Amino acid sequence: MGPTPVVTTHKPARVLTTAACALALSAGALALAPAPAHADEITSQEYVSYYHLDQARAKGHTGKGVTVALIDEPVNLSDPELAGANITDKSRCTIIAKGDKKDHGNQMAALLVSQKYGVAPDATLYTYQAGQRPDDTSGCETATGYRANLDILINQAIDDGAQIISISATSEDRSPSLMWAVARAMNEGVIILAGAGNSGAEDTESLGRWSGVVGVSAVNADRSFASYSSYGPGVTTAAFGGPINVRNVDTGAITTTQGTSNATAIAAGFMAMARQKWPSASANQLLQLLVKNSLNPNHDWNQYTGYGAIDGASLMRTDPSQYPDENPLADKGTDSHPTPEERLDLANEVISPLGVNMADSYVYRGFDESIAYSSVLSNVPHIGTSPRYHQK
Repeated sequence: MGPTPVVTTHKPARVLTTAACALALSAGALALAPAPAHADEITSQEYVSYYHLDQARAKGHTGKGVTVALIDEPVNLSDPELAGANITDKSRCTIIAKGDKKDHGNQMAALLVSQKYGVAPDATLYTYQAGQRPDDTSGCETATGYRANLDILINQAIDDGAQIISISATSEDRSPSLMWAVARAMNEGVIILAGAGNSGAEDTESLGRWSGVVGVSAVNADRSFASYSSYGPGVTTAAFGGPINVRNVDTGAITTTQGTSNATAIAAGFMAMARQKWPSASANQLLQLLVKNSLNPNHDWNQYTGYGAIDGASLMRTDPSQYPDENPLADKGTDSHPTPEERLDLANEVISPLGVNMADSYVYRGFDESIAYSSVLSNVPHIGTSPRYHQK
């Protein structure tokens, strides 16, 4: 089910920047020249044979019982490639996608759960519309913030019960709000995967640069590293980036794409299969399974493919209970955030919620009494009640 090793290089120092910038969706897919338009549905993809997905389906490895969240552009449920898939739009507001963004959400959803060629066709898919100002939106602007931001959508996906979150996007956002959303996902055992981008240069914008996030780069059909794929300290694994057959939602024409968006959705599908196969494993053990069974020689890390291209067969046959319940991505090097201390502060609920977007369920339990008098908090603080203060 997996490709052979591709690139091995010296591991560089890992540096995490903190600049805040707008979310850039659809950055993970590159459109190629369109093929002639026709009315036929897309029924096959090259990666199906590449990963031997027919064999996986025959063995019942389909992601059944697993909930995946897709944070992307809007998904058109009338797309014929999505017929019969278990998809629910959980968006809190509406994004009016334009240009090539119209197709992106559909394409990622199909890679995940299409009944014809999805990697995890029996998974439940929740979709969340994401987009940046000044895109046309409806109901996204609120008194407490912009409801299509990544941090808010990650928190909402966790609230909705997602076990895996697929984000085929790049973002320079290094805000505390996003950091605490990522920290919450790590604390609550929700696996986030994010595309490295398509600059063909070192990644400076990927969400994968955060601790705990599975950064995904792309490999070609010949198993070489894709020249368009970004690389760098955030990369954890790689997957097939294209060519992928996709439908133009305006014309119905069948075109092809390549990009780390595709690779991210495919990798997320494999993690859904692993979640189904090993229901007793913790999220940390599933991440250990990923990094210890990817295809680089000795699973050594490099800046191009991380620990190696994903090996779906090994994910299905290797029991993760043998691995420690420790997140292997918790420290990605110099200035990696969230740190273990920051994650513990969040778990103990001693982070001030003032000036940041915290989860709706978050209750401040620290000793700062001034927070108790804030009128902007959704939950009343419980001063001095943190578990940290009551440990024996």
